[in-house]
Amino acid sequence: MRATRTLSRIGLVIGLAVSLAGQGGCGPIATLAWLIHGPEMVPPAFAGLKGKRVAVVCLDGRSLSGPGGEADALAQAVAMRLAQRVPEIKMVRQSEVADWLDSHGDDLTDYRDVGRGVKADMVVGIDLLSFSLHEGQTLLRGRAKVGVKVYDMTRGGQLVYEAAPREIAWPENGARHVTENEASFRTLFLHTLAERISRDFYAYELAENFGSDAAHLAH
Repeated sequence: MRATRTLSRIGLVIGLAVSLAGQGGCGPIATLAWLIHGPEMVPPAFAGLKGKRVAVVCLDGRSLSGPGGEADALAQAVAMRLAQRVPEIKMVRQSEVADWLDSHGDDLTDYRDVGRGVKADMVVGIDLLSFSLHEGQTLLRGRAKVGVKVYDMTRGGQLVYEAAPREIAWPENGARHVTENEASFRTLFLHTLAERISRDFYAYELAENFGSDAAHLAH
């Protein structure tokens, strides 16, 4: 059965190669390369989360955010995506992180304190430096500035990865009218932020960098 599927794939590639050869240009060549070699992958900027117990914490402004805010929602979304995409990762439950924060006040500013408190191997700290949903009075367009740090708690809280703060706008092209559901738009923007941040830690297809506006707005 496997041999039959392999022969069928080979036949499909050969047939497409013949078809594309007559079209000329770079597009058909790129398509054929994708068929033969698979999608082009972007390697992770930091691959050290694999197999580790990881806590995700988001810092909103100057203090660690409590439940219900953008920082809390972003931390949950990033944790969920890392759990889905990073091999063998063991996520500290966000409820456990929230419980620890609730019991230690609102003046904490060091991610490593949280890491020690929840017994994490690694802490992904997200600096949410700014967050907005409105562009003028009539348009919705998400804008955020985020930085990312990773601390290795097994090495005394050593900083092992840092991504400089970056501006993220969504949709990248255009904006949405305020008559749309703002709560749904907020959820989609937070999903986009989580996706962009999480990509630092796993390999993903290069094509995911393009067309994100249409993909997310279609939901």
